[in-house]
Amino acid sequence: MTKQHRSAGACPHCGRSGGFPLHLAASGLLLAAAVFFWWSARNKAAAPAAAAPAPAAVGALSAERVAYLLSPAGAVACGSCLASADKFLLGKLGAAVAARTRGMVLVQAGEYQIGSPDGVGDPDEKPRHAAALDAFYMDARETTVADYMKFAETTQGNYPEWAKPSGNADPKSGDAAAIVASCPSCPVMGVTHKDASAYCAWAGKRLPTEAEWEAAARGGTATAYSFGDSTEGIGEYAWYEANSAGMPRPTGTKKPNPLGLYDMHGNVWEWTADLYDRAYYESSPKRSPAGPEKGRDHVLRGGSWAFEPEALRSGNRASSGKANDDIGFRCAVGKAEIDRLAADDASKAL
Repeated sequence: MTKQHRSAGACPHCGRSGGFPLHLAASGLLLAAAVFFWWSARNKAAAPAAAAPAPAAVGALSAERVAYLLSPAGAVACGSCLASADKFLLGKLGAAVAARTRGMVLVQAGEYQIGSPDGVGDPDEKPRHAAALDAFYMDARETTVADYMKFAETTQGNYPEWAKPSGNADPKSGDAAAIVASCPSCPVMGVTHKDASAYCAWAGKRLPTEAEWEAAARGGTATAYSFGDSTEGIGEYAWYEANSAGMPRPTGTKKPNPLGLYDMHGNVWEWTADLYDRAYYESSPKRSPAGPEKGRDHVLRGGSWAFEPEALRSGNRASSGKANDDIGFRCAVGKAEIDRLAADDASKAL
């Protein structure tokens, strides 16, 4: 094969002589293009990211978005985010419930035995019967003098008998005003049923029904007292005639019942929401009984510092139509109502 002869001035790569070699021109163009693209990418990375377009409905999710989030596909795609949101919202709701039920005890929904068995108690406690109750909260302690007087001074009304110029509450030992003035943590006494109801409403609560009161007082027990059938050791749980020195005592200073409620036996009688009817148990509703529609007096429960142990039984019933120096109260509220109000509180806090 004859080798092609090249002139001395020809390019050794392309054999072109004279002018700018084509392969060098192509390489130059490729190099220039590479530098251009590198520089463009570098400047794009350094520039701030453009803001994402705003959604069509700012501040509100469309029905389609909500439907997606609730769908199986949405649960998979957004699972961790939804779980975090649930945890956050449940935390807000829990805090709202805790704030509204501070100092209260939850009594679970269920069927409770109300009344006393044969051979125990008085005729108005018969027959013992089952009552289905919705869940509710009950104040762990009786309403104190300090708490009640905040209400009376704020509303400029509903003063206890001992705080009225014409009051007639007169403890058997000493002057009522002097006793309560020196014991702000004692249960308030000398208040009417109307006064007690007004205080509970002011506090966002209500008086417990008689059935709720007994269910809470028993604390899951079926005995005469929440601590047993015998009165032995009653002084560990109650202020009553033998240990009170003739006056109410600071709340919460004796042992609580199984639910954590104090002074359900003794210290002061407690108003309930129900009117009194001695034969009510013979025809009371099986679900959420709320007392007879008509009556003169309201039901009292729990006994007091001025009474013997028999009056302090969980099933004992009494009644009154006026204030007295050993009658006080505590409040309750339905769990459903608390859940509703707490949900509103939590949404407002978001």
